This record gives sequence, structure tokens and C-alpha cells, in this order.
Amino acid sequence: MVVWMEILLPKYIGDGVLQEEKYSDFWRLINIQGLRPFLYMCEGYYPCFVAAAYTTIFIRDNRNDEGNVGFFLGFKIGGREYQFHLHTLAIAWDLKNEGATFKGGRNLQGTWNKFDMMDAVRELRLEPAVSGKSTVSRMTTVFLLYVLSYVLLPRKSNHGTTTEEDLLILWAMIKEKQIHWPYLMAHRMLRYSHGKANSFLGHVHLWTNIFEIAPLDLTREEVVTPGETNVITSKNINQM
Repeated sequence: MVVWMEILLPKYIGDGVLQEEKYSDFWRLINIQGLRPFLYMCEGYYPCFVAAAYTTIFIRDNRNDEGNVGFFLGFKIGGREYQFHLHTLAIAWDLKNEGATFKGGRNLQGTWNKFDMMDAVRELRLEPAVSGKSTVSRMTTVFLLYVLSYVLLPRKSNHGTTTEEDLLILWAMIKEKQIHWPYLMAHRMLRYSHGKANSFLGHVHLWTNIFEIAPLDLTREEVVTPGETNVITSKNINQM
């Protein structure tokens, strides 16, 4: 059961917070990943339904880095089972339905088997590349980590500290390798349900989109709408 776990409020980036002309490299990488619409997502959410869905969430996953597709995310509410194909989730969440699949940690198979953590650390610290090519600015890396830890794969604390998983994802983004975000987020949801993410429930606004296409009757449920305090601001980024 996970109904007692704290719900982590969704965060999003408001207009004008990161000026495109000043932080063009950040937005270029975000656009490559297809994340721009997602970063403006400000959906209301239904705490009771989210908690209930997390108690019964399941994943049927036959997808791999070679592109074979057989992925479904599902849950049970009111004695009925609902399940959704990865393509459906991608549409509902306005994310690209393509890219390397990745569940987190050191994936020893497929696309990620050539990842070397120390190489990633060196590149993220912006040491000169052997090829002589220019590297992404350090500020861009900070922005990417901030967005990763607060919005894409939110966590309760340690937002300025990189895990091995963070390094892998940041390295892939800076290398302009497309990540299959719906797949990664769905697996993160499963981790939340198992109490492996500091005992909180994340991505609650994404569940709203799932409930709407289920469809579930939400008319009698209490909806919580994120306020201005949930917008990533320049002040927050400067503090980081």
C-alpha cells in the first residue's frame, strides 16, 4: 500500500524564466529531446485517485533498445483494470514516442552498454574534448540537472547532487542521444509505488492525463491545481 506516502507537487517552467537568447544551448538540447511542451505542463491532479492507482500499478514490458514494442502501464480502480500502450502514454503526455529505452542505473544491455561513468563526469565537468570540439556550457548542465531532478524525474531532496543514473541521462542529453522519456517516466512511477524514491508519489499530473483517457469519472473528486510556487523561477535556479 502506498496511500500514506506524500504526494510531491509537480513543477514546471514558466514563460520567460529562461530566456532563449541567453540560454540557447539549454533550449536546443531540450528541443532535441522533445521536452519543451512538457516543461510548460501545468495540470491539476487528483490526490485520492493517484494514491489508489499507485497501489495497483503494474508494467508489462517487452520493449528493448532494438525497438521491439510490447510495453503497457496499468492500474486497477473500482474493481476494473485499465492499461495503456506506450504510444498512448506518449500522446497523452505530449512526449516523443522514440529514443533509447532506459530504466535507470547501469543498464548492461543494449544502447547504454558503452557508458563509462568517469568519461561522463569528465565531459560534464567540461574538460576539453580530445576531438577539440566545444563543450556544452556548465550553466546549461546545471539547468539540465535542475529540470531533471525537479520536473522530469522529480525527487524529494538532493536536487543539486547527481546520482549515477543522473550522470547517464545528462551525458546522453548532452550527446544529443534521444531518450524515450515516456518509457523512463513510467518505470520511475513503478519505483515510486515500491517505496524506492524517498517514500513519495511523483508525476501526479501525468496520472491526470491517464485518468482522462481511461476514462474515469472525476466530477466528484477534489482536484488540486499547482500554483505559482510550483513554477521554476530564475531565483530558484540561481540558488542552486
